[in-house]
Amino acid sequence: MVNKRKKGITASRSKSTSRRLRTATIGTHAAGGRPSRRMNGDSVSFSSARKQRRATRGYVETIIPETASRESGSQYAKRVSRREFAQEIQRRARIRRIAIALVCCFVVVGVAAGVGVATFFGSIDAKLALKGSDVTSALAAPDESGAFYAVVAADLDAAGSPGALEGPDAVALVRIDASTKSATLVSVPANTQITLKDGKTHQLRDAASVGDGALVDAVAKLTGVRVSHYVKIDAAGIVGLVDALGGIEVNVGEEVDDPTAGDVYLRPGTQTLDGQAALTFLRANNFTDGLKAQTANQRMFLAALSLRLLDEGTFGFLELLDAADETFQTDMSAADALSLADTLRGMQKEAVFGALLPGYELERDEATYYAVGSEDRDAMMEIVSAGEDPAAHEAVAQVDPASFTITVRNGSGVTGGASQIANVLAEKGFNVVETGNTDSFAYHETLIVYKDETFLPAAQTIITALSAGRAVNGGDFYTFDTDVLVVLGEDWRPAA
Repeated sequence: MVNKRKKGITASRSKSTSRRLRTATIGTHAAGGRPSRRMNGDSVSFSSARKQRRATRGYVETIIPETASRESGSQYAKRVSRREFAQEIQRRARIRRIAIALVCCFVVVGVAAGVGVATFFGSIDAKLALKGSDVTSALAAPDESGAFYAVVAADLDAAGSPGALEGPDAVALVRIDASTKSATLVSVPANTQITLKDGKTHQLRDAASVGDGALVDAVAKLTGVRVSHYVKIDAAGIVGLVDALGGIEVNVGEEVDDPTAGDVYLRPGTQTLDGQAALTFLRANNFTDGLKAQTANQRMFLAALSLRLLDEGTFGFLELLDAADETFQTDMSAADALSLADTLRGMQKEAVFGALLPGYELERDEATYYAVGSEDRDAMMEIVSAGEDPAAHEAVAQVDPASFTITVRNGSGVTGGASQIANVLAEKGFNVVETGNTDSFAYHETLIVYKDETFLPAAQTIITALSAGRAVNGGDFYTFDTDVLVVLGEDWRPAA
């Protein structure tokens, strides 16, 4: 076996290694040799020329960092050895600890506040919730216009009071338009004639015995709108809410002195009502025009109450809801109610309109019903849906078609005109007892002649039913035995 001789370090390898060592050092402190292009000694800063020369010869004592302060080693050592430096370090550490503690506190407080707010709103929601109600089945989401309808129902009879009727005593359909900060209140009498699922005729209040959903559904069908929210309140709730607000200011148009409504007497004029006075104001109906005056009072009170609630401000509104203690119930959450109140805040009294759903009272089965005329209702609801004031439409009074008698005479010369219009009126429930012709065919327009002002509403009801005619007080100029005389003119266009 041949042993290979290990190679030693040759002169060329020694020279190369020495050159690499020199270039690996900082600067040019390795004596001798040609500086490498990778040497960086000239770029290193030293505190004095003497130390620079020593570094070139290979002696490096201290390398000064490239710092903003440009301190030397001795200057840095002197600064950090001072007591103030240590105190500053301690102060900064203390500030960091305090900052961390504060952040932790804020996080804890934020979490606690969030839990507290959620608990607070949850408590209010529990008070406002409709217990055991099926109303959600009858509610519809608001449309994209920003306006929506709500049904407000009030039971005005004290619990257990004699003669109290089941169901609400006052019902209103409310249109709210947040974009224009306006509202329209439409009174729907509690005795409005409706038909329930049993196929029988009922009063509107009877629907509540089936459920809140049936009541809302009945109002929606009567008015032809989609209802999005529901609010109900009872007599105790009205008293508690009004007293919590410190009273409600209303303008009493006609004195209230109704023993069946309460012991409170209210003089005409503007005054602030407490809870009991407000309840009497809402119940009273012994006015000259009973139903119309009562529903007007109810709308006035609801509008004043709503505006008073909006004046409370955000925190006042929440505090009131919390203190309400189940005075009223709604499908809306506390957050939704607050959001709506904030949106409507600043709404003016002039932006709240109101009207009674057009109709007339009639007697049936020993009970009084309020019958709604479809044509008048549709015309008024068009005004309501447009966000306009329907009060002008309400001025046309309506009465029971069967409550007065009618004579029809043909003054147009159209053969069979009197019989045809008599049939039209009879089909609409009017009591036509006589037909015939006038002495001459000289009438250019159809006239609805009434004997005295008592029958003006009857004449207006006929005009609405025929969509023609002009009311005339002609008791002294026309001879007829019935309550109203209908004279056909040339403007009458009989059906084919």
